[in-house]
This record gives sequence, C-alpha cells and structure tokens, in this order.
Amino acid sequence: MINLYTKNINSLIKNKYREAEYHDKKFLNDFRNFRKNFKKKIKKRLFNYKVNKKDTTFLELKNSFKKKKYNQRRIESYYKKFEINSKLKKKYNKNLKILTKRETSFQSYIYLGHLILKLKRIDIFQKLNIILKILDKLSVNKKKYKYYNNSLLIKLLLIEEKLINKILK
Repeated sequence: MINLYTKNINSLIKNKYREAEYHDKKFLNDFRNFRKNFKKKIKKRLFNYKVNKKDTTFLELKNSFKKKKYNQRRIESYYKKFEINSKLKKKYNKNLKILTKRETSFQSYIYLGHLILKLKRIDIFQKLNIILKILDKLSVNKKKYKYYNNSLLIKLLLIEEKLINKILK
C-alpha cells in the first residue's frame, strides 16, 4: 500500500523541503506508519558493512563518533552542508571545499545524525529537522538498507520519536 508520505517523500527531498505541507492530519498519520514499517524492515536486514577508504567524509564522521572526540565547528559545518544541499560529498579539503562530485556513503548520514545531537549551538527544532531529513533520505533507497548500521539507525529513529514527543509537550 502506497501511503501519502511515501508518495511525497521524493519530491520533498528533491525540492529541499521547500513549501512542504506538514499540517495535513492524514500526512502525519502516514508519516508515523511509514516510520514504523521502516523500523521493522531495518530490524529484519542483515548488516553488510562496506568501507571505502577514499570516502574521507565517512571516515571522519565515523572516527569522530567512535572516539567521542569531535570538533564542534567541523560537525556544524557538515550540518550546514547537509542542510543546504541535502547531501554530502566523499571528499572535502580542510576548509570543507568540495574535492569530488560523488556522494558519501549513506552510513555517513547516520553518524552525522548522532553527532549533531551533541552540538550545543543547535536547538531542539534544528536537531529534529536534520534527523527527519536524514531518515527520509535513508528510508527512500530500499536497495541500500543492507549497508546501514541497524543498531545506530534504530537508535536514531528512537531519538526522532523522543524529540517529536518533547516538542509536542
């Protein structure tokens, strides 16, 4: 069954969420159902990890997440790049100027979502907004599900639910 959310998600991403209609009650119900189904599909998948050593964005975000030492300004810069372009590239220089035209791995976005939660200068609405965009981007491409770190992605889905509930209170 194709719901309203699934039907509109690609156009939302393509238009970078400009003029999006979020206030429709049916749309919000479809959003919740879509996220539940996405979570179920992710839990069923086996995680097949591929590391591309040329993907410096992925490696930097992964290392920042694993070591729990991160440069706040660098993560904010990645946040801004993703917020504006709805994607990140594989390679950037020290000043975050693009060096390649190829997009980074989808796994990078999961790490970015977790790292953004630790930023202090970004408020709860901005955090929720970026997590919504990341999860939309990840949920669209069903062929890539097997390359997602399931446990981190499920944690990100739970964080999304908590932030939504916190805002609604």
